Amino acid sequence: MMVRLAKTLIVLFLLSLVFHKANAQVEKNTALFNKIRALDSIIFERGFNACAISEIEPFIADDLEFYHDEAGITQGKEAFLSTIRQNICSNTKSKPIRKLGKDDFKVYPLFEDGVLYGAVQNGEHEFYSKEDGKEPYLTSTALYSHLWIKKDNIWKLKRVLSFDHQPPKQQNTPKEICVPTSVLKTYVGEYKSKNTQAHISTMENTLIMKSGTMEITIYPASEILFYAKQAPLTFEFENIEGSKIKMAVLENGKKVDILTKVQ
Repeated sequence: MMVRLAKTLIVLFLLSLVFHKANAQVEKNTALFNKIRALDSIIFERGFNACAISEIEPFIADDLEFYHDEAGITQGKEAFLSTIRQNICSNTKSKPIRKLGKDDFKVYPLFEDGVLYGAVQNGEHEFYSKEDGKEPYLTSTALYSHLWIKKDNIWKLKRVLSFDHQPPKQQNTPKEICVPTSVLKTYVGEYKSKNTQAHISTMENTLIMKSGTMEITIYPASEILFYAKQAPLTFEFENIEGSKIKMAVLENGKKVDILTKVQ
């Protein structure tokens, strides 16, 4: 009796291992992994990056739900596609670009009675800004989970979680200091360069720069050097007696623009 019970327990244990393995993360270069990779490429390389909206429509579920930790909830296929058109593809001069993170992503199969009906895709992705005359630069990273559902041999994106958005990590981040209000007020006004127009205002111990739809807070590291916490940008002001104030914009330490205060 004890021997039979022991054999039964061993069989159940082995079955549990097989079941766990069958439902664990799939290996790269398997058929399922390659399928999800192809779907990811359609949604992001063609839809998000290239704005080929018509190409991604067949792969979006009518009742899609998108949960974003900063932008809120988007419900329904049409609302999702409209958001891409308006927020991602409307400004060709400053275009968000999405790339996969360095660790790629993980895929977990979903079964019902032994039949594959979907998959969960988890990973990290990076977002860049592509602007005229500039190399694309990193603006944020985020984690994501995608629920893909397979019905009648057609895969569709049904649920999306996009969370833990983080600004790029800066090396040797400057230390914020306090500067006199009179110094901050010196920099307030309108600035222009050949390709850029910006407005500088003050708020407490910081400067607020607005350029088009972008608004960024910049913090003083000295009376002439300011930096952004949201992006790898620094700003150097130059006030030569008898001439107008100039503001140099540096990205990752490389000068990308010089604006002159015009009023």
